Amino acid sequence: MPDLELIILGTSSPIHSSHRFGNSQVIQGGDSSIMIDAGWGTTLRLFQAQIRLPTIDAVFFTHLHSDHITDFADFMVMRWVTGIREPLPVYGPAGTKRMIEGFQQILEADTGFRIAHHGDKLDPRGPHCGVTEIDAGDDPVEIARVGDITVSAFAVDHRPVIPAYGFRVERNGKTIAISGDTNYCAGLVNGARDADLFVCDALNKEMMTRFEEAIRNADGAIPAANLEDAHSYHGSPTDAATAAREANAKHLVLTHLMPPIPEEGPQVDEFIKGIPDIYDGPLTIAKDLMRLSV
Repeated sequence: MPDLELIILGTSSPIHSSHRFGNSQVIQGGDSSIMIDAGWGTTLRLFQAQIRLPTIDAVFFTHLHSDHITDFADFMVMRWVTGIREPLPVYGPAGTKRMIEGFQQILEADTGFRIAHHGDKLDPRGPHCGVTEIDAGDDPVEIARVGDITVSAFAVDHRPVIPAYGFRVERNGKTIAISGDTNYCAGLVNGARDADLFVCDALNKEMMTRFEEAIRNADGAIPAANLEDAHSYHGSPTDAATAAREANAKHLVLTHLMPPIPEEGPQVDEFIKGIPDIYDGPLTIAKDLMRLSV
């Protein structure tokens, strides 16, 4: 059995794609499982990955952008209707508690209908979470222990999204670092230090510029301009490679891919152009439902 297994549920961004769903990943170790982020389609991907919802012991949010949170409402309902009564531990930046309360309010009518129908088979509190709002700086700080998995948080640079965090997940001397959305920054390097797997956000600006031009022609100037703004708060693939080299990360995995490139073909080669000149370790371009172990 591996010390840690990473199941990548979704590898996309706010840009919808038929083959890449919203950003989310599960990390399993021993008898414990945690989920990091819950972008659009996460609950479906859990079923496709044959991960039973009750087995998720805690959820962690890197930041509160929509493409990292919106499927959490579906996840909460589907977990609740399995009959679980223990509150789900949730960790995230300032604002997470209010976000969860908002999801619960949205689901209020549904909760009432289901309790009226199913009675005491369900927790009368409805989808219920225990929320811890976290704080961290450039150096990783432990925020939770889930079974024998230790989770630490580190600050990343996704301005104007403040705070935004990455997570460092450790068990039995093995480490998986998750960047969240970020530019290259000190926290990113510190969080990925000596990681066995370093899972990092990546935006290819040349490819995005062509993608934006297609959006401008199809949908108009404002959607294209909004995508252009994304260049300022996502690092490039070569930025990720630089962080991996400086952190001595053993294996770089690129995710949250912008634009949402195909899984194979020349666009993949273009997306990672320049990385071998910077980082000589193993490189993986993430795909939805991919599994990696350490």
